[in-house]
Amino acid sequence: FISSKERRSGRKEKTKTTTESAQRTGTDKKMIGRVMRNVLLIFRLLFKLLTFLRLNWIAKFLRLLLFSALLLPAFIRIGWFYVTDGRIKRGIKYGKNARNFLDVYVPSDEEDEDVEEGGGGGETKQKKQLKPVVIFVTGGVWIIGYRVWGALLAKSLLEFGVITICIDYRNFPQGVCGDMVEDVANGIGYAVNAAKSLGGDPRKINLIGQSAGAHLAALSLLKQASLKDDLKETWHAKDIIGFVGISGIYHPESEELIAHFDRQGLHRKIFFSIMEAGFSGRHIEALGRNSPSEMVKLIGVECAHVLPRFLLIHGEKDVSAPTRESRNFAPTLSNAGISVMEKYYKSKGHVEPFILDPILGRSEDVLLEDLLTFIFRREGLSKTFKRQPLMRPRFIVELAKRVVPF
Repeated sequence: FISSKERRSGRKEKTKTTTESAQRTGTDKKMIGRVMRNVLLIFRLLFKLLTFLRLNWIAKFLRLLLFSALLLPAFIRIGWFYVTDGRIKRGIKYGKNARNFLDVYVPSDEEDEDVEEGGGGGETKQKKQLKPVVIFVTGGVWIIGYRVWGALLAKSLLEFGVITICIDYRNFPQGVCGDMVEDVANGIGYAVNAAKSLGGDPRKINLIGQSAGAHLAALSLLKQASLKDDLKETWHAKDIIGFVGISGIYHPESEELIAHFDRQGLHRKIFFSIMEAGFSGRHIEALGRNSPSEMVKLIGVECAHVLPRFLLIHGEKDVSAPTRESRNFAPTLSNAGISVMEKYYKSKGHVEPFILDPILGRSEDVLLEDLLTFIFRREGLSKTFKRQPLMRPRFIVELAKRVVPF
């Protein structure tokens, strides 16, 4: 015998179970729908990108595979460091857009003390020091940029007590240049505001960009300078004490550069799409809107007082980003009253300073030495530390240098 009260209770329990089941089903459907949308987005973007590719991209891809195979043991070591090292805070969300994540590499206090001992005449400062900060924007032809590409540089800087923040951003065709600059600017803003809480010195924040990352970082910095001291902004150009461009692109409006990219396999139509220039006869005028060089001419004299000192670094054998990009950008900065230094590496191409030299050990890493000199404003700092072993034999690295497609 079941009382009416028990029957009502049973019906309520059944209704509750049915409701929970419906909610779970609804949640599952939403999740499946989200996954399907993401998969479709990936295929749609991939198809859009494939329509631009030429046969020489297939050759470049095959050479890239061979390059990666030759250096695979070194890349595995770097990957293991990235995945396991407790000093790395991975995948921090900094904005609302896709791929708005960054990684933070925070050195231990012991490493900071080692730098003081190594470069300060043997005296260790007792008071805990705020560490210099590097915000790094990686390259990747505006198409394959990824924050993990900065792990090797960040690993080296960790040993010298430098906090490194590597920013990710939307790539083409998921985003165009304006979207990338928006992401990079938001990432810089996050890093600037988080610097002190990470143990960083907010007066010693340097912005470094490599290849396409140098182009995006320079644009972000210059556009922020044009806003002056707008209180609505989360950061200002004067928050950055130094800018370093490594193998950067600064004149996307140059017909010479467009033709160079076209010969290298970056079709001019895809380049125009990345730079939001369309396909009209006025594309050069449109390209100028995303040109660091043109922006310096426009706002440089007026905003020179809020802009940091610049260091432009380039390999003289660079076939991906021509050396003239830095050589021509330097006088443009100087004419606007902006402090600029230049450093050119003989017999080095696009990847040697950033990838191959560090793999050969610290004695070969001229880029690291120049960065440390710029950050700490004293020379020879890397020579005070023990030499790092080679990650790959020299003859293997030399072979990789011959097959690298960039």
